[in-house]
Amino acid sequence: PQYTADGSLQLPVGFENWVFVGSNLGTAYRRELPVTDAREAARAEAQLFHNVYINPEAYAHFAATKQFPDPTILVMEVFTAADKQQQPVLSTGFFNGERVGIEVAVKDTRRPPVQPAPPPPAVWQYYVFLDPTDPKSTLQTTVKPESSGFCQACHQVHASKDNVWVQFYPTLRKLGP
Repeated sequence: PQYTADGSLQLPVGFENWVFVGSNLGTAYRRELPVTDAREAARAEAQLFHNVYINPEAYAHFAATKQFPDPTILVMEVFTAADKQQQPVLSTGFFNGERVGIEVAVKDTRRPPVQPAPPPPAVWQYYVFLDPTDPKSTLQTTVKPESSGFCQACHQVHASKDNVWVQFYPTLRKLGP
């Protein structure tokens, strides 16, 4: 991960060439979960593709050890689910339409301090470069970590391995428990 002097994360360059771990369509958290916030509830209203990439070094380490190294970077690129095209060829189905979001999870104990400081044990931090739930959002190239603690809390409780949703990503899931 690359940071600015003020502790903001820079959007990873070239992540589209990293290891693609999986994609899901229209996932949303159950509304009755105590960790569901308004932003996540809004995701339930939209059918969005979440395409997830991991940096190659972290993938190689995970494949060898079943552990995510420090540092690890996961990028989630979010797209609308399109079902129409200019020249109709498809009779049914969905494809990745317009990109509406980019979110990044970083495991990095060496990151520079930011204000306000994240609550411990914030080994993982979450960053929103383009918010898929905000139609006025514009792509940022540097951002501070998400400060609500929502991402951290939900990932700690529900992700199957070290804050990562391995259970949803076949490229990681096939590597074993």
